[in-house]
Amino acid sequence: MSQIHSARVPVPRTFTASEVVCPEDGSRLWVVQHRRRVIHGLDESVAATFRDTRCMREDCPLHGRRYRPAEESMLVLPRMHFGLDVVMAVGSMRMREDASFPKIHARLAEKGVPIAPMTVQYVFRNYLALASCVAGHTDRKLLRKLRRQGGIIPVIDGVQFGEGDPVLYLIIDALSHRPLFGQEFTARAAEDLVPFIRQLNEIGVPILAAVSDKEKALVPAIAEALPGVKHQLCQVHYVGNVAKPMNEDLKALGAEIRRTEEDLRRYERKLLRDNRKAERKGEAPAADLGVSQELAEAARAEARRAARAPFDPPALRRHEGLERVADATAEARRKKGGRGRTSKSLKAS
Repeated sequence: MSQIHSARVPVPRTFTASEVVCPEDGSRLWVVQHRRRVIHGLDESVAATFRDTRCMREDCPLHGRRYRPAEESMLVLPRMHFGLDVVMAVGSMRMREDASFPKIHARLAEKGVPIAPMTVQYVFRNYLALASCVAGHTDRKLLRKLRRQGGIIPVIDGVQFGEGDPVLYLIIDALSHRPLFGQEFTARAAEDLVPFIRQLNEIGVPILAAVSDKEKALVPAIAEALPGVKHQLCQVHYVGNVAKPMNEDLKALGAEIRRTEEDLRRYERKLLRDNRKAERKGEAPAADLGVSQELAEAARAEARRAARAPFDPPALRRHEGLERVADATAEARRKKGGRGRTSKSLKAS
């Protein structure tokens, strides 16, 4: 297999198990393990840190139970480096477009996904397994594991590659991180999802809680299929909804930052033109030319800094970075005492 080198820089992100108190004795749960893995998605790669929690009271019946972040099950399958969105993309291109594996690999490579040609076939096999997954009924070894851990916390989510494509709904246990059920749906109505979710009642293992996003059909379907089971919305989706009122302000801030970056490009070109004019006249270069160029480049780098909403909005991070460069520019202007010709552009900045 040829080695794949990715130009992507993985975005660091930390996920912590949402459970904060032990359901048995009410004591505080402690973080007991940090698991790190890189997950390659269609649009970005994530350097994820998953923080597992556990009850520390040795006399607690649930002392051995470890709680994992539910977001992990929504991002990636066990022992895989490629996200569920990549799995769906490979399956959709193969099943609905009849694309060859080399063509699928080329399209993924165009998007920057660091995947080897042979790995595309392995990912497609995972897609086929998920699309008809009934492990909750048929895998006896898994059933024994679920019973030993004392219950399940199903994470229910729908994954779709493109608009108009069928949706692959998955049910993954957040405690064991194992897929239980999977099925493709062309319709997303609640009445279609209820029989699929209701399969959880047939496993014979206590359902401690259910986790999902706030999809319009999924919420009532869970309520009907799992009556009396606590239902928690995914924290990432919840915070995204809370942050929606900021969208317009962040959009305006982003437009302002783009204008600032364009001004910086013009400023850097003016610096070079002024310096060339000075050389033709036999004058010494501006004493602060190097500082001015470094500050301009630093500001442009801040204007392009990557980030991800809702926890870290890109526009806000870029604005804060530009503010830091502006403070550094003001400080350099105050301390400027070098001899020789000075840059008029820095004086006016």
